[in-house]
Amino acid sequence: MHDILRSTVLSALLATSATAWAETPVSPAATVSPVPLIALVPGKVLHIDSRGSRTLADCEQVEEHRMLGGPDKGKLFRETEPCSFWYLAVHPPTGRWAMGVSVSGDIGTTRLVSMTLSGRKVDVPTDKAGRAKEGNLLVMGDLEGVVAITPGVPAQWTSNQVQHSQRPELFTADGSRVLVANGTLTTADWWSWSFGPKPEGVRVLPAHVTDTASNDLVLGESRTVVRHERGGVRVATLDPTGTKPWKLGSPMKQNRKGLLTPVVLGDSMIFYREGTQDEGMNCEGADSATYRRLDLRTGQEKVWRTHETYCSGFGIAAASARRRTAYFIESNYFSTGVSQLYEYSLDGDEVRELKAQGMEGVHDISEDGRTLVLYARGGVLNVYDNDTDESAWLSGLEKVTDAGLLDLR
Repeated sequence: MHDILRSTVLSALLATSATAWAETPVSPAATVSPVPLIALVPGKVLHIDSRGSRTLADCEQVEEHRMLGGPDKGKLFRETEPCSFWYLAVHPPTGRWAMGVSVSGDIGTTRLVSMTLSGRKVDVPTDKAGRAKEGNLLVMGDLEGVVAITPGVPAQWTSNQVQHSQRPELFTADGSRVLVANGTLTTADWWSWSFGPKPEGVRVLPAHVTDTASNDLVLGESRTVVRHERGGVRVATLDPTGTKPWKLGSPMKQNRKGLLTPVVLGDSMIFYREGTQDEGMNCEGADSATYRRLDLRTGQEKVWRTHETYCSGFGIAAASARRRTAYFIESNYFSTGVSQLYEYSLDGDEVRELKAQGMEGVHDISEDGRTLVLYARGGVLNVYDNDTDESAWLSGLEKVTDAGLLDLR
């Protein structure tokens, strides 16, 4: 979800970190989890707990391809494939969820014939010629199944092969609305959609306030950091109801360039300052490859860690408002061949090396900060207990694109 191009490049370096068994597909029915969660796999939304897994939604699409050459020139071929699910947001107390369904549209000699979601035929936006556009459907549901399907914002559907996205990120505290980050290669804005059979959306952050790297929301935290090359770095306060525009603070002294994955925790901003390498592979500049915290009240900034291996990194992978901790992953590719997860405590101003190794990112963190859902190569999930430092690999899953924790009481 964060600084997509940078994370894609670094993921290649972490590829050797995954466990060997992760390449072996297993039946999803065998999957159990020590904590309840929802996971997205190709064509399915799964609810998983200690008793096993069950399907909350399933989806398939039929595409038609016209052959342009060879002995089959001019012939039409149809194939059925699972739908592509991404960007899951979960409301832990109620089990409500929202996700994005990627639609590639009609491109060249390929035509979308049909899409069926949980037995329901889905209509996607089309152009004047009747060809399917490219974009993301927003799907909302609960533990009983699908509640609503909406195309979301019409402007996010195109026929010019410019990629747009609509990414559910976080529910409001009461679960009545879900915040969705929209974006293209050049712009980004935020919308709030009501949860229900007929979702209604309002834009809460206009374009050209935060850039295409967008910004991160922390569960339980009312503020976020927006970044733009012209507007600079600012703190925005979210409307708790999700129905009004966010309130923007004044531009800060921090430079936008190289400031990665900033998060607000209380009165502190935690971020990573990316650097660049010179011809000798050394980091340029005193700020390069440093983890930093800024006191939003006094403006005082300090470095609490330097990334020794690279000038860049994944930045902050997750944060806990209640625990007042931030989590980051560093690749030890050249030394040990694996990546390492760390926890930084604001109150203790110290870094703790966690036992979880070989991870590529964090899908979700519980509200109390105790449980993290980590992922490794191949979309394999690991449920990590922050208090006991124990991990539970979820066998029976592969190609998980996102997951979110539940807290049903």
